[in-house]
Amino acid sequence: MIVYRSLLFVPGTRSDRFGKAVAASADAVIIDLEDAVLPADKDRARSESLTWLGAWRGRHLGLRINSPRTAFGCADLAALAGSAAAGRADFLIVPKADTAVDLEIVAEALGRKIPLIPIIESGRALSNAFEVARQATGGVLFGGVDYSASLGADLSDWDAMLTARGMIAAACGAAGVPAYDVPYLDTSDTDGLAASTRKAKAMGFSGRACIHPDQVSAVNAAYAPSEAEIADARAILAAMEAAGGGVALHKGKMIDRPVILAAERLLASVRST
Repeated sequence: MIVYRSLLFVPGTRSDRFGKAVAASADAVIIDLEDAVLPADKDRARSESLTWLGAWRGRHLGLRINSPRTAFGCADLAALAGSAAAGRADFLIVPKADTAVDLEIVAEALGRKIPLIPIIESGRALSNAFEVARQATGGVLFGGVDYSASLGADLSDWDAMLTARGMIAAACGAAGVPAYDVPYLDTSDTDGLAASTRKAKAMGFSGRACIHPDQVSAVNAAYAPSEAEIADARAILAAMEAAGGGVALHKGKMIDRPVILAAERLLASVRST
């Protein structure tokens, strides 16, 4: 399974920006047919996006469809099912995934396997987080904007969103899929973006969505391991190898299986970037 540090959204109505978004150094780009598109523009956005996808020959490009519980979502699925261009997408973002059934509908409608990344953005969805994560073949995205609005909570208050982030991280950990954090809405606040991204990383989030190209470098940097972390991971594996399978210590602490796995995962992330 591919794990992305940064996922950059681009409106489905702005096909002139698709190429620029791809060139913005994000790990993946998501063409958005949902929130970024007005109802009157849904058909045009769908048509233009699929046309562009049909000519796409690169990788790491996703598509956010409308909720399969809506008429727009059903139209998206019908168009995707009948279009060879849909095969160019590396994953689909499924918004408002309140239950695992939403993902089953999408998978069955398309009739083929494609990684699905549901968005948990309501109290109902959060209550089903573990069930949804088990069906999420590409990871789970925290839809904090809609979630906070449904609760009357403050998205910018880290503590107010702590329970939701913790449950999503735990559900993704149990399912073995990456958790992706909500976009940071203040595109001019680079320091705030970097700080909150580091907090999300510490909680177990693997990456974050971005709404502006200028956010990509800060998110990528926050998820990139430091030279000290890389050296530490290498030292852990070297100590384990030197012990020949026996008890090994690193900086006075015993090295156990979770520590080894964490070191291997960190070094693998370095090799994949």
